[in-house]
Amino acid sequence: MERRSYEDSCRELLGHVPEMRTRKPDYEEDEEEFGVNFFRTRIEDTDFSNMTLPRTFIARTYVERASFRNTDLSESTLCWNDFADVDFTGADLRGSDLRASFFRAVNFSGADLSDTDLRRSKYETCDFRGARMTGARLTRPQAAALNLTGDQHDSIAWQPDDGEDPCGG
Repeated sequence: MERRSYEDSCRELLGHVPEMRTRKPDYEEDEEEFGVNFFRTRIEDTDFSNMTLPRTFIARTYVERASFRNTDLSESTLCWNDFADVDFTGADLRGSDLRASFFRAVNFSGADLSDTDLRRSKYETCDFRGARMTGARLTRPQAAALNLTGDQHDSIAWQPDDGEDPCGG
């Protein structure tokens, strides 16, 4: 299925179209007037499927039973969140920051996780079948919980440690 444009996606979600950020969101900058933002809230039983929402900011948020199937979330900041029963099947998460979050029963099947930072996060019963992991940053202890294929394992940019906490912690 084809993705809706950024403009159509924003109109459906927000009722207006904010100017898209020119780069990945940063906690330390006041950019609330730009892009799509969810901060210290709850997202439940919501369908974000087939949307175009690059450079979205979701932080300190509880996300449950939400679908981001086939959604473009490239270069997004998705840190310090709890994701439960969330579907990222076929989503574009390239270059996103997913650190310091908890993922329980999350489906990443067929998602593009290239160049994402997945460190400092915990994964419980998540599905990574067919996910592209090229350049994804993980530590080897994290990988034990991910049930990755040999090809996925070989494409990861293994990190020696968890690195720094993302801002906003």
